[in-house]
Amino acid sequence: MADTDEWSAPFHDIDTVTAVPYGDLHTVSPFVATPEHAIHTILHHLQLTPQDFLVDLGCGHGTINVIAAKKYSVRGLGVDIEPGLVEIAKENAIKEDVENLVDFRVEDVLQTDL
Repeated sequence: MADTDEWSAPFHDIDTVTAVPYGDLHTVSPFVATPEHAIHTILHHLQLTPQDFLVDLGCGHGTINVIAAKKYSVRGLGVDIEPGLVEIAKENAIKEDVENLVDFRVEDVLQTDL
């Protein structure tokens, strides 16, 4: 895909300091941040309302839940197995003043009670 293609995923600006690979899980499913433009597009098409509850399994930095809470007042839950990523997600929620709407947990997504 060309760099100008609207569906290309430019990952050159992603924070590479976050410790990501560990064990077999990230060999199969590594952390890759969803581009923010894609998040806005997806959330717009979901037509979220404050009555909705958004669950992000493998939430990483929590960007999807934080944007949904800030823009649409949507409550939500983000789950990730990596404690460092969950800590960043919690910090992002506080920074954006939506910590009362979203919860982030260190948890294996296969064990998450939905």
